[in-house]
Amino acid sequence: MSELRRGNNLSELVLEKIQQSIQERRFRPGELLPSEKEMSEQYGVGKSSVREAIKMLQVLGVVESVQGKGTYLKESLGSQVLMPLLYELMLQKSTAEEMYEFRLMFDMAYMRIATLKATEEDKTLAQKRFFEYLSCYKANISTTEADLSFHKTMLNATKNQFIINIGTLIMELCNPYFSDSSHAVSDEVMSFHEDMLKAFCSGDTGKAMEDAVIGCMKQFKLSLNHIYQTDNKHDIKNTDK
Repeated sequence: MSELRRGNNLSELVLEKIQQSIQERRFRPGELLPSEKEMSEQYGVGKSSVREAIKMLQVLGVVESVQGKGTYLKESLGSQVLMPLLYELMLQKSTAEEMYEFRLMFDMAYMRIATLKATEEDKTLAQKRFFEYLSCYKANISTTEADLSFHKTMLNATKNQFIINIGTLIMELCNPYFSDSSHAVSDEVMSFHEDMLKAFCSGDTGKAMEDAVIGCMKQFKLSLNHIYQTDNKHDIKNTDK
């Protein structure tokens, strides 16, 4: 019996033990978890603590309870599992420069992997998404959705679910800045996106790719600076009251 240490919230400690078992592959996707009674005896806690831990996992979308059968560990998770982390990141007190550095680091890394793994189908889809983006720009209509679709095509080309999930989370986090940056799109920014597409399609992960990623981030950085400056002015006004 692996008895949990006292003095802390027991349901959270049970949750940690379950997470550890999942990580160590003792609890496997799609399989039935031990019963409340079994976990209660194993961890040396009451059934109510186990029940509360299971409820936490249900809220996160990690497990699913089936009447008369028990609780199963899901084989895959929906995007809702990332929401607590998304809110945590939203609440972080960060500067525009820190947000920019974070996204630049991630984009630079995943683009290298995407470029190395890209199939002809990925390249064709990326070209289609780029021309949709370009059409929106030339028609002088919002480019936000087209821009996101273009970058998501590259992200999906990594074929790595860890990267795709984290990338999706980052895009959700940056979504307000994408919307605000639509007005900052210029011929220069479009040219950098075209350069990114060329590097992606040619398999070039060197300087051409790096320069293109940095160039594409120009509009994002402008939007960040604009929003953060607006927030700072708002904070000053609130302080003066």
